[in-house]
Amino acid sequence: MHPAPAAAPRPAHAFSTAHVPSADRLRAWEEHNAAALIALKCRTPEGEDFRAREDNLQLGQVHLARVRTTAHMVERPADLIESRPTGSVAVYLSLRGDSVFEQAGRRQILRAGDLLACDADGHFARGFGNGLEELAVRVDRHLLSGAAGAPAPGEPLIVRGGETNPYGRAIARLVGRAVGVENATRPDEQALVDLVSALVSAGATRPQVVHRALACAHIEERLRDPRLSAPEVADAIGISVRQLTRVFADVGTTFPRYVLGRRLELAHGLLTGPAAAVSNTATVAAQCGFTSAPHFSQTFHARFGVTAGEVRRTAARRA
Repeated sequence: MHPAPAAAPRPAHAFSTAHVPSADRLRAWEEHNAAALIALKCRTPEGEDFRAREDNLQLGQVHLARVRTTAHMVERPADLIESRPTGSVAVYLSLRGDSVFEQAGRRQILRAGDLLACDADGHFARGFGNGLEELAVRVDRHLLSGAAGAPAPGEPLIVRGGETNPYGRAIARLVGRAVGVENATRPDEQALVDLVSALVSAGATRPQVVHRALACAHIEERLRDPRLSAPEVADAIGISVRQLTRVFADVGTTFPRYVLGRRLELAHGLLTGPAAAVSNTATVAAQCGFTSAPHFSQTFHARFGVTAGEVRRTAARRA
């Protein structure tokens, strides 16, 4: 019996205040974030015209966003925590603009390149005096391996941009390519969960989970290269090929099968993206690391239940 075709991934969606009357923008922004990410109270400096855009991508129980705004302040007060709990950990990766983070009486300055992880159900305040661009990740706490080591209220984790942290760096690359950019690449949800687990658990995450997270992150970096191999990935993360094989066997797959699945997901994204009308399936196959067009066509149909050409033509008609 053949497995049922995988469901096509849900696309990202964007929210902008551009067409909202100026007097209603903060309220609209609060309502959007309460529904899509984390409920916050917002305010702006007196006389400031607030503008914002947020690109959102839901991956099962992990939510990604790219946020761009003008100057404002946000707070996660006790009444919102009680009425709109998330049960999650939030990770923010600053791309532009300095910000202030306050929690449990501590005030810290974050600059572009810094990473902040905190309990989304802990009282905190953030200020963006010159606006911001940042990436945000919200992960349900129960998904995290070694969750006892995850940030608790009043105990945020800050990783400075100049610090060597492979987990934060990998999260930034995966999320940065996934949302709010042209030809976005949808990341592997479990790889992100594993990376956040390793980031916040202070060494409590099992080595197999850490190795799998770093392996998946390296695979994403080299996914388009047909020369990608298990020895290369094992060497990059400092383990043997045998250990790498066990890492993927632990989650019921193999290295080749995992790479194939990720390449098919990448191809689906390209075939449904903005360039669908001017692309062709052979070119997309080559861009995703396939060396055989027939093999690509066969595996794509088995994965999604439709041909790559049908997916591309449907997307082109909608463009």
